[in-house]
Amino acid sequence: MNKPKISIVVCTYNRAELLGACLQSLVEQSLDPSLFEVVVVDNHSLDNTLEIAHHYAKQYSFFRIVTELNQGHSHARNRGWREARGEYVAYIDDDAKATPDWCSRILSVFTTVMPTPAAVGGQIHPMYETPPPTWFIDDFEIRTWGERVGFLELPRARYGFSGSNMAFPRRVLERFDGFSSQYGIVDGKLRMGEDTEFFYRIYDEEPHFWYDPAILVYHWTPRHNCTLSYRFIRSYRIGEAAIHMQRRRLLSTKYARELICFFKLILSVPYRLLVAEGLVRTEAARLFQELGFKSGFLFGRCLGNNGNQASSHEMPWHGGKQ
Repeated sequence: MNKPKISIVVCTYNRAELLGACLQSLVEQSLDPSLFEVVVVDNHSLDNTLEIAHHYAKQYSFFRIVTELNQGHSHARNRGWREARGEYVAYIDDDAKATPDWCSRILSVFTTVMPTPAAVGGQIHPMYETPPPTWFIDDFEIRTWGERVGFLELPRARYGFSGSNMAFPRRVLERFDGFSSQYGIVDGKLRMGEDTEFFYRIYDEEPHFWYDPAILVYHWTPRHNCTLSYRFIRSYRIGEAAIHMQRRRLLSTKYARELICFFKLILSVPYRLLVAEGLVRTEAARLFQELGFKSGFLFGRCLGNNGNQASSHEMPWHGGKQ
């Protein structure tokens, strides 16, 4: 068989109920199947995830399945690109669905844009488990850099793209030795950040990250994502990673100023926001996210987690607002 031009890597762990929709969206790609392959990396699932994957592999010759026994999203992603036969490698999460032209658009960028991008990415929109509350807006879950097509510019450029919609030439993954095992989800626990740390390393030497909003995937948003407590915890983990990546000194003057601003923010939160509905509740969620991020940034490392819990790039991506 001829080598595919692009490999799509799907890392999965105990996602039998969601994986099928992801793989079906890859079956329905408009790109000629001879030009791409799908590499499903099972991270030693304990449910019937492998059964779902094998169902597709038996029907479609461009599907392959490998098992990575080392637990962790980073290990699975690295196994994926090492197994890939394509010149380019694209990643999508096991709980996401690609639009039909997703793969063809990514391949077109790599083969037509000059200089050849070191990374390609696009938008991520939510698909909800259940209808969200009326105060919950899509912006809370959308990952976007806006509507402009082209190479990302500073300050946004260094952050790169969200892990469920990113692609690289295989040589870039090889050159920079893939994703750090210090970061990433392990055993289903909310730990992210391997994508951000990787983009940071790439950018210093190959700062050409191409963004196209038409490169679009839809990402599953469970019911519990639509609560104030989750918005706070998620943002806390993001802030926790930010302080780790920036290696900010805890006793610096700037840290002291940030600490004062944090307590001022807490004192400014009226109780009515906690029980409000409608637009007021929406603003409360925004405020909780800000409080969560600042809490993680100021105190996360003090609590002994060393910041390896989440991706600091998610905050700039939030709703496309810089």
